[in-house]
Amino acid sequence: MYRIHFLNVGHGDCVIVHFPERFRKSDGHKKDERIMMIDINQLEDIYNYEDIIQYYKDNFRNGYGGYKSIFRFVCSHPHKDHITGINELFTDNGISIINFWDVNNEFKPEKFEDDNHSNDWDKYQELKQSTTNPKCIVTYRQDPPGKYWDDDEDRIAVISPSRDIIQEVHSLKQDGSKRKPHEIEIDEISYSLLLKFNNIKLYLAGDGKEKCLNDIYDNCLTDLKNIDILRAGHHGHECSFHESLTKEMDPNYIIFSNSDTEDSEYGAANLYTQALDDPIILKTCDHGTIVLNIDFDNNFHFEDSNANRL
Repeated sequence: MYRIHFLNVGHGDCVIVHFPERFRKSDGHKKDERIMMIDINQLEDIYNYEDIIQYYKDNFRNGYGGYKSIFRFVCSHPHKDHITGINELFTDNGISIINFWDVNNEFKPEKFEDDNHSNDWDKYQELKQSTTNPKCIVTYRQDPPGKYWDDDEDRIAVISPSRDIIQEVHSLKQDGSKRKPHEIEIDEISYSLLLKFNNIKLYLAGDGKEKCLNDIYDNCLTDLKNIDILRAGHHGHECSFHESLTKEMDPNYIIFSNSDTEDSEYGAANLYTQALDDPIILKTCDHGTIVLNIDFDNNFHFEDSNANRL
């Protein structure tokens, strides 16, 4: 069974995808178990939000007294709410990480909010240069699928960023001057990934806004038409809602990863409900961590972290 964990991390993101050991029907070829983590937002308030590293250790033991490796860590983009805790995750805690996905960018925050932010940024810069354990991988929509994430393996399609949108956000400003690193619209080039589990399609939208969403609408409708489950872009924020794209995707279920405050002020639940035919919206601010279970016969259901069905 595939298990996808949408962790309750407030206004941020952390998704853990567990690809189980499985066999290809056509020839019996064995596919190894793999784990992918997308983003991290490790908050100090572990009473109201998930302690991500402890959650991982509790749920992904290897049977030998240690923990299963993370085959692929995807940094969708290096905003603070997507890299908080990355220093702790990648520093001597018994969890090995084999690959690190990064987006091609020259972004840098204008200032650091605290020492933890600065330390996480330093670790991110170190990971960008890493060649092994983990190996840094940068990919784009136009690239041929890599050996370990194409349709023969984990069935991941990179929907965004495209090379064109990367170039656009790094281009000169209207007055002809070069953008300062903090002026680069890093949200617009965040990773958006389409995952296929047998016949079930899950789309993990990134934080892209108008530029990114128009690019996706113009180029990716064939892949995104009639998906089953959408993890809403930018934590369900209204700035990442695209009505025409949403109608083409037509998801039955939508996941919001957000805090109560941000959801009440900027949440796009009403927009999704108006655009679609009665979608089911599940929010981490309402249910805590949400786990999606998909079996090999294309049946799926959602649970909270206590295994209660939602």
